[in-house]
Amino acid sequence: MSIRSYCSVSAAVFAIVALTHVWRFALGLPMHIGAWSVPLSLSLVAAVISGALAFWAFRIARGTKPHETVYT
Repeated sequence: MSIRSYCSVSAAVFAIVALTHVWRFALGLPMHIGAWSVPLSLSLVAAVISGALAFWAFRIARGTKPHETVYT
């Protein structure tokens, strides 16, 4: 697997996570971990962080050139 493929897959996963957090925030869906009720503001923070990671990975994937194999 090349670095470009790895970054593209990572970016897609982070983008899905970001969209899921935005969806939860927009609809106001409740979320509980054990007895703890996760606040909506935490999903907003998580959406910004995962969105930034997705953007960063997409930029790396776009700017990375595929490796050329040189046979001598």
